[in-house]
Amino acid sequence: MRRHIAAAVVLAVALVGCAPGGEKPGPDPTTTAEVSPPNNLPKADTAVNAIVTALGSKDLSTVPTVKAAADAQADLTTIFAGMDGIYPSFTAGQVAYDGDDTATVPITVEFPNLGREGWKYETTAKLRHSDQWRLDWSPTLIHPDLTSDTRLRHTQAEAKRAPINGADGLALVEELAMYEVGLDKGAVIESEWMTAASDLAALMKIDAAAYQKKVQANGPKAFVIASTVRQEQIPAAITNIPGTHVREIRAMLGASDSFAAPLLGAVGEPTKEMIDKSGGELTVMDRVGISGLQARYDEQLRGVPLVQIDLVGRKVEGSSAAPIEPRPLFQQDESISQPLNLSLDRVMQEKAEAVLADQPGLATLVVIDVATGGIVAAAQSPSGGTYPHVTFGKFAPGSTFKAVSALAMLRDGMTPSSTVQCPASLKVGTYTFGNYSGYPSAFNGSISLTDAFKESCNTAFAGAAADITGDQLHAAAASLGVGTDYDAGFTSNFGTVQPANNIDRAASMIGQGQVTMSPLGMAGVAASIASGRTVIPWLVKGHEAKPTAAPLTAGEATALQSMMKATVDSGTGKSLQGVMTGAKTGTAQWGPSGDLKTSAWMIAYNDKYAVSSFVEVGDSGGSTAAPLITRLFS
Repeated sequence: MRRHIAAAVVLAVALVGCAPGGEKPGPDPTTTAEVSPPNNLPKADTAVNAIVTALGSKDLSTVPTVKAAADAQADLTTIFAGMDGIYPSFTAGQVAYDGDDTATVPITVEFPNLGREGWKYETTAKLRHSDQWRLDWSPTLIHPDLTSDTRLRHTQAEAKRAPINGADGLALVEELAMYEVGLDKGAVIESEWMTAASDLAALMKIDAAAYQKKVQANGPKAFVIASTVRQEQIPAAITNIPGTHVREIRAMLGASDSFAAPLLGAVGEPTKEMIDKSGGELTVMDRVGISGLQARYDEQLRGVPLVQIDLVGRKVEGSSAAPIEPRPLFQQDESISQPLNLSLDRVMQEKAEAVLADQPGLATLVVIDVATGGIVAAAQSPSGGTYPHVTFGKFAPGSTFKAVSALAMLRDGMTPSSTVQCPASLKVGTYTFGNYSGYPSAFNGSISLTDAFKESCNTAFAGAAADITGDQLHAAAASLGVGTDYDAGFTSNFGTVQPANNIDRAASMIGQGQVTMSPLGMAGVAASIASGRTVIPWLVKGHEAKPTAAPLTAGEATALQSMMKATVDSGTGKSLQGVMTGAKTGTAQWGPSGDLKTSAWMIAYNDKYAVSSFVEVGDSGGSTAAPLITRLFS
């Protein structure tokens, strides 16, 4: 078992006798040892190779030795018993024959995966010839300072994990003390186990039968955890229950267990794949980021642990000798981990999560600071779990994508007052497009682009696809921050805009077909229109992605803002009056034919924030998605 030690009790590096850079020297190359064996003895190279191979396999039992090989093997096993499985490689140098029947060979001992830089030093193997060359075993073959009374011991202490801070510089999640409350079965007689378990379960408000079963299944000396809680949650009455025990642990804690979980991620035991890829740096005893930002920035947040190899005394039964004081041979000092600073606002994030807390099915809210492009909140309903649907989901954006299509139409020569045709239905190839149920007939026929936008006429935008190429649509999307892949420093998806044919291009103009977007991406579209520049939403300070698309012109921004404003003033976004300045509603159909479902969208902005609201299964943007925005900003 790995032993964890506090930095306060670690001996100073100045005491280290064989740390990196201060290794004891190997055999002096200026000695007069012969390079060929005397007295017609055979060379020892074959024996040396066998010794190195045996050391590498941790098995000296078959190596010819001066004394019993079994004793050498027992010694080797004892030396490494406290090394937590850490074992070096061995490389032999040139054999030197000292005269008569003895020889020595320098051995390079290397721990390549110990700490960040490894540990390397030299020792000497001694051989003696009788009937053949035999190893004259000594613990000094493993380390020059080892004796028959000492062994090696590995200890490691994790650096304190750095916090993830919000926009105000205060921790959103940080390492704090937690307490495991449970029953120490070894501290209470067996006949009282079940009663104590039942009483403890009642006190901690957990299922009594399940906890009793857990207690019964563990060994007679086991500590069986009932709950892991914060200090203030430990009931004072716990001392009245026989055998109860409270054990302090360290844990990453936020405002709640679910606070921004899809973004922040979790810390836990590394997976087998992570351990295998680490090259020996990680073990099951480590704690690492396993998802979200905790995983992506694990090295920064985790820091460098304290790693130490000590020379310690062996336990000898019945020995009256004075104990040997531990002496450090190798030490990697603990480093200070670095916090991660986010644009996230704790209050806005908590409010967004509260708005979505009772929402059935998947729903999301993303809020972006219009001035900076920073993500202020990115929340999803409980049914979304910890998968980052809010920033990485791939959904049809429906009519909110008409903001992108409108930009393509503006660049093709239209203005907000240009006339477009809005028939009740429109056939493109073999597919017939229609308007949504309840579309006002007064806005059929010849209407302005602004009216088509604010009332969300599908046929007008699908019909415009005849004049808009796929490349034009993709370029418009890119200028609004979507349709192009960016590494934004967190798990994010900025959507795809790749119409395959005429029908798909017409469908893409109304946010259907092959177009997919994340709630994050559509919030970025609203932020781009509000600010008049291409916004790539960012979350982690210092990891902001830079747009690569043609920028919005002032005229394009003004035209889009006028149409978004008209949607709130007199169009499908009227319910946001007094809350938002501009908006665009959207619905999108998805699912298998015969069982189609409808998603509801709303993107909007005011003078400070841009927002997207998405409900995976809803009626319409105005009736289902908009109320979430109203609740958020009320």
